[in-house]
Amino acid sequence: MKSVLLTRSLEENRKIIKEMSKYNLDLNYIHCTLIKYKILDFNINILDNYSNIIITSKYAAIIITKYCINQNIWVVGNTSKKLLENKGLKVAYTAKNVEDLIKHFPPNLYEQTIYLSSNEITKDLPNKIARHIIYNVEYLNELPISIIKEFEKNIDFILFYSQNSAKTLVKLLLQNNLLQYLQDSLVVAISLKVANIVRPFIKNVVYCDDQNPNYIIKLLSENAKI
Repeated sequence: MKSVLLTRSLEENRKIIKEMSKYNLDLNYIHCTLIKYKILDFNINILDNYSNIIITSKYAAIIITKYCINQNIWVVGNTSKKLLENKGLKVAYTAKNVEDLIKHFPPNLYEQTIYLSSNEITKDLPNKIARHIIYNVEYLNELPISIIKEFEKNIDFILFYSQNSAKTLVKLLLQNNLLQYLQDSLVVAISLKVANIVRPFIKNVVYCDDQNPNYIIKLLSENAKI
């Protein structure tokens, strides 16, 4: 039986398994949560000073859906867009990535805009855009012995949904001298940027062209059938 390392939260991993069940593949799923989230106290009144909100992560979108917000929301990713619109919130623009969002965001709106994010971001926005941290990200700093043993038995597939999760696992693999066991493994990455983080260490890497989370499942299923 082929094995798959799932690197998201337990809840998100279960969604992946449910989606994969549609492909009728017999796979052994290994849970290795690399990132944990902690919601911070958030005074919603801070938004009264802004007419536009920027959100670049799904988790930030989930937090925001708990509030009644009238501002225009500029968002990265269709998943976040759907979460917001399903709650009746107004999405002004949906970008493929942060670079796309910056490119299409009008400079005359910078000072009227607040960026709601975690304490960790992969790219800074223009300085005139205010930033408020609404949740903290904590990264795994030590691999459990059970996961180390799984690596030593060889893992067929590893899924990566973010640059930070890829960086975290590579660091842990180096610390535990485990890369030698992954030379025949296949990494399935959400984007080229994520793929490029892994490529110096693991030779077999495929990635999604459009950063669509559903396509990463399709990529995994196609390769698992081989």
